[in-house]
Amino acid sequence: MALKINLSQRDQRLLIGLGAFLLLLVVYLTVESVVKGYDDLAKDIEKKTEEVGNLSQLREEYMEAHKQLEEIKTKLDRMEKGFSMLSFIEDLAKKQNIRENIGSVKPKDLPLNDDYDEDIVELKLDNVSLPDLVDFIYKIENSGHLLKVKRLRVKTRFDNRDLLNVTMQVTTYKRKG
Repeated sequence: MALKINLSQRDQRLLIGLGAFLLLLVVYLTVESVVKGYDDLAKDIEKKTEEVGNLSQLREEYMEAHKQLEEIKTKLDRMEKGFSMLSFIEDLAKKQNIRENIGSVKPKDLPLNDDYDEDIVELKLDNVSLPDLVDFIYKIENSGHLLKVKRLRVKTRFDNRDLLNVTMQVTTYKRKG
């Protein structure tokens, strides 16, 4: 039982046109979704490529930091077992002719972790000139003993503006045990 529909020529063209329009609409929506998917993938690829570049940069920074850490550990291992930062600073102050300017010296040890302690010496210097202070700090930090000036507070004197009162913390690290 075939259903026979009698359509006029005009209705047949209209029906064919509507069918063609629907077919084109389906094809367009399919192609549009595929193109959008490719665009999204291209954006994802670009984003992931940027992330890989960032990871490479972070890896390089990590490697540099790790290299510096190993160099510091090597320097700490080579440091003399009997090295005393307090004695070193006093001897250096004597050589720099500022030993008499030292008002007070306070040594401290702070535990950092299971392997290392931070060795700190706080110095108060009175009536010291700027060139003498700069030279003293330079010789501390370039002594080869991994000494660093961690904190520095400088005040000019009221009675003589060319002289300074200085409080500084010099620090190093040492292995426990």
